[in-house]
Amino acid sequence: MTLPLLILATALSTQAQDPPAKGDSCALAPSLREAIQQRFGSSRILKASDLYEDERQLFGAEHRGACPGLTSGRFFGPKERPAIALVLLDVEPKKNVRLVVARPAMASWTFFEVAELEQGSTAAVSTQGPGTYSDPRAATLRRSTNDVVVLTGYESWQRVFIWSGRTFEVVPLGD
Repeated sequence: MTLPLLILATALSTQAQDPPAKGDSCALAPSLREAIQQRFGSSRILKASDLYEDERQLFGAEHRGACPGLTSGRFFGPKERPAIALVLLDVEPKKNVRLVVARPAMASWTFFEVAELEQGSTAAVSTQGPGTYSDPRAATLRRSTNDVVVLTGYESWQRVFIWSGRTFEVVPLGD
């Protein structure tokens, strides 16, 4: 009786980690793609073609071959499974841009809507390791023992999002 339960638990735990399609840096695992479609409807991931030409060049120089709307990291702790940070664009009608973190659960995904950007904004997402981050405007320091989500509006601003245990807190690095 316990063997069938073990097989079921193993199958459910691997469902949220289906491998993404090969060759496309912005491709998602099928289970994540379906969960995003259910939760966010017509939204799609920001791709390099959505960036302005100068932004594309800057992003490509820093993150060769990566997707500007997708990154993964251990945002919730070193012992947790990697989560995925996404920049989602609404296709219609509002065309909102938002930063979302998708955390794998047993057989699904949990979403944290972290930030919403101004309409028409483009920003690339990346991951940085644990460290100390400084908010120059508030003259405060924030320390993270986990990976952090970095959102960059090239040539204008950068923000770091640190998991506090309940929410993602923003640390503006420059405006």
